[in-house]
Amino acid sequence: MRPDELSDSLPLLAKELARWGGRVNDLLPIAGDGSDRRYFRLRRPQGDIVCLYHPHPPGSQVTENDSFYTIGQHLRRQGAPVPEIYVYCPEEGWFLLEDLGDGNLQQEIQRLGTGPAGLELYRRALHILVQMQVAGALGFKTEWCFDTAFYDAALVRQRECHYFVRAFLQGYCGLPVDLEALAADFDHLLQQALVPEVRFFLHRDFQSRNLMVHQGRLRVIDFQGGRLGPLQYDLAALLLDPYVGLSLPLQEILLAEYLLLLRDRLDFDPDAWRQRYDYLAICRNLQMLGAYGFLSRDKGKVQFERFIPPARASLRRRLEIVGREQFPVLGKLLEIQVKE
Repeated sequence: MRPDELSDSLPLLAKELARWGGRVNDLLPIAGDGSDRRYFRLRRPQGDIVCLYHPHPPGSQVTENDSFYTIGQHLRRQGAPVPEIYVYCPEEGWFLLEDLGDGNLQQEIQRLGTGPAGLELYRRALHILVQMQVAGALGFKTEWCFDTAFYDAALVRQRECHYFVRAFLQGYCGLPVDLEALAADFDHLLQQALVPEVRFFLHRDFQSRNLMVHQGRLRVIDFQGGRLGPLQYDLAALLLDPYVGLSLPLQEILLAEYLLLLRDRLDFDPDAWRQRYDYLAICRNLQMLGAYGFLSRDKGKVQFERFIPPARASLRRRLEIVGREQFPVLGKLLEIQVKE
């Protein structure tokens, strides 16, 4: 969408931009990623700002835009390094935000590698994650969530297990797989992964492209899907992230460092915590493959196709870690894909 397409339909935006010393036609498009949201930048001598435009957000009484605003304000109050939201206009579906630049953790790791400098960035991400998970749960209101309030069995079954089958196995790979064939595998996964009473703030997409690097600091974006859930999921999202492709030894090093940070804040059984992490990592891996299948095939965003092989290899490794015999049908289906 070009800025000149916005001018006639968004009079409130035009009026607000004038207060900030700009016009709608001054907005410069910023490349997006996998979502339908549109981003623009307003260049100003006193500092750039970003316009986020999402005119038809999902949700009914509470929309995705509403969640972006309320959760973003909450996280900022709790000390999370999210962008400042200057203005939210629910009537026209836009925000004016602090500009965090264009650089993210993925790009920095591509530049620095995973040596000491790169690992230092990941250590900073771990500090941010622990703080956000624990402090973000304090005072969090589930009525802020446009989608679901909790990461629970219903969400995992529908949005991760079934999503993986429909969008990846059936949609992308073209396999005639029936959901019922995988029911026992998925039932076992849910039983091992979830502890209903454990609820911390869960970002649900805490990965390298959602960690901006701005003026030497890491900043968190894309938090509108936040809800309450287990600690392990967001850590798995960060460590398994195929955009970077951390080696398994590096994942283990960072996982151990995360547990040390967490121990300063909570009492927990590290062995039980780690066991649950391994199963939630499988859940995250299923979600990634479903998303990449959907984005590349259904949305025509073929740039995501190159992340499918590493994500599939990661899932196979995760099954090996917990024992492939626990997931006999899923394991066989992944072998079929490898042979092809």
